[in-house]
Amino acid sequence: MGAYDFNFDLPDDESLVPNREQVRAMQALMPAEPFALVPQADDRNAWSSWQHENFGQLTLATARELADQAFPQFDNATWLASLEQQDATEAYGKLGLLRQRQSVFLLAEAIFDQGEFLGLIESDIRAISKLNTWIHPSNDQQRLNFDGKTIDSDLASLHFAENFALTDYVLGAQLTNPLRSLIRHEVDRRLFTPLRQRIESGRDIDWWINVNHNWNASCLACVAHTATSLLDEASERAWWLTFAHANILKFRDSFADDGFCSEGVGYWGGGFARFIVMSELLRVATGDIIDLFADPRMAISARFALRTEIQPGVYPAFADAHLNLKPPLWVSLWIENRRGTPPLPVEPLPDGLDPQPLPASIGAPMWMFHTRAPLQPVQLVNPPALRNWFAQSTLLISRPAVTTNRAFAATFLGGNNGVNHNHNDLGTFTVVLDGKTLILDPGLETYSYRTFSEQRYDSQLLNSYGHPVPRIGGQLQATGPTHQATTLVTEFTDEIDRMVLDLRRAYDCPTLRKLEREFIFDRRGDGSLTITDTVEFSEPTEYESALISLGKITESGTTLRFSEGDTAITIDYSESSIPLNVSRDTINQTPHPTRVALSPSGPICSALLQVIIRPA
Repeated sequence: MGAYDFNFDLPDDESLVPNREQVRAMQALMPAEPFALVPQADDRNAWSSWQHENFGQLTLATARELADQAFPQFDNATWLASLEQQDATEAYGKLGLLRQRQSVFLLAEAIFDQGEFLGLIESDIRAISKLNTWIHPSNDQQRLNFDGKTIDSDLASLHFAENFALTDYVLGAQLTNPLRSLIRHEVDRRLFTPLRQRIESGRDIDWWINVNHNWNASCLACVAHTATSLLDEASERAWWLTFAHANILKFRDSFADDGFCSEGVGYWGGGFARFIVMSELLRVATGDIIDLFADPRMAISARFALRTEIQPGVYPAFADAHLNLKPPLWVSLWIENRRGTPPLPVEPLPDGLDPQPLPASIGAPMWMFHTRAPLQPVQLVNPPALRNWFAQSTLLISRPAVTTNRAFAATFLGGNNGVNHNHNDLGTFTVVLDGKTLILDPGLETYSYRTFSEQRYDSQLLNSYGHPVPRIGGQLQATGPTHQATTLVTEFTDEIDRMVLDLRRAYDCPTLRKLEREFIFDRRGDGSLTITDTVEFSEPTEYESALISLGKITESGTTLRFSEGDTAITIDYSESSIPLNVSRDTINQTPHPTRVALSPSGPICSALLQVIIRPA
């Protein structure tokens, strides 16, 4: 589908078919009838209680707003136009709107039980069923699915399947028999039959089964939830749930002991939300016997967003993350609020901070029906630490002390250039003052057909040009896991965090002999950050470093000033060992940050480049 995502064949001596004994054991534990993570609509005690809550009223208002809109014009012609024009913008928007309608209409109908949205639910299902394929056009570049030559599964198709299944499960007899037959027919021919044939044959297996990133958790949770809620045969439900359980462990095992998610905070939110769905599905199926959160790593990983929050509401945008991302609060708070979790030192969530997901989110029913007190959420008693250090993954979050005069914070990232949703950004750092990121990682680009192709790193936002890291001999950082940063020094005290990375292996430059970047975060006074690059070459070579900002930039002598409104930092480079020239360039993709380059006037054999960053 993407440039590096390939369906695969298994060796003849390997199989993904679930073990028969494990399937029988799962079936023995499971409920005798189909089950889901939402109650059926005839359970009025469960649903009606939400009618007068803010969430119920929001759901009804959203459903009526969507009902007043025309059906999103996403048909076979729209699908083909997206592929032919190599433009995913319209497809992403309309597919998202279709899924929103399915989720919101279903919730509104179940909560209020007035039949108001039944007609729209049926007409939407019939329109979606007319599509040649449910997978996203960018995942069918050769039109094999569209032309009926094969049937793959991707996130788009599996979301449709899950929504079809939950509609049938929740509304049941309120739907016409022809509609329920259509739902079963479409889900079977687009999901269960082709995917099971591939699993049992060991040939042309969908690639997401074998990866360790968010697609694994997201797709498997959709498959399992579709199966448990739609399939009549208990043995079939057990087969699919056992299969999903075995393979979602790949996603679980992608987290190191430090709980780091290489995909970034944005994709942690999406992937971990679906991991939660899978965990709860297994807990419901087995009466708490199987609990994916029994692994200590997952309790730590569940708090990844809380541990990477630099300042309130500010998160690092490494990997494919939005600059102003807000990870789902319900995911961050899940481990303290889910049913059956032993009490921990918790406190009520502050007034005005509502973790209840929006109606279109899979988190909505999770929070409604699988937390101890959805209207009285709690949070862990855990004041912000001076730092969070992810040693195995080389991410440092440095925060001010109580005695620091200004709200000054910074991050520093190492690792390698072969991670999931990778950007070539070894040695990148960010600076945050008073909640504003003034030196930044600009985050993801607007997705296009090129984003996940072999031309991914043509993007200035994804290659190292758009990050505050060196350019060596005119070259950017190289791509792949062998291009990595090695941690040479870590020294952490209450006053100072010091860290040194060896960045030589980030570059394919034969003359490069030494490239070390030192990060010193000082909490004394107003706070400061010193970044020092020590570089040596075997012969004169061009060298430049860079700072990336969306702020206003001014210069005075050997000092730069980056500002946003009344908030500003100064960057003093006077302590560098050689004079530096300053130049600016605008990154050619949204959000169009400014790249400020610092470089000697010509090739050098060695230099020490130092910038000292302070609140203004």
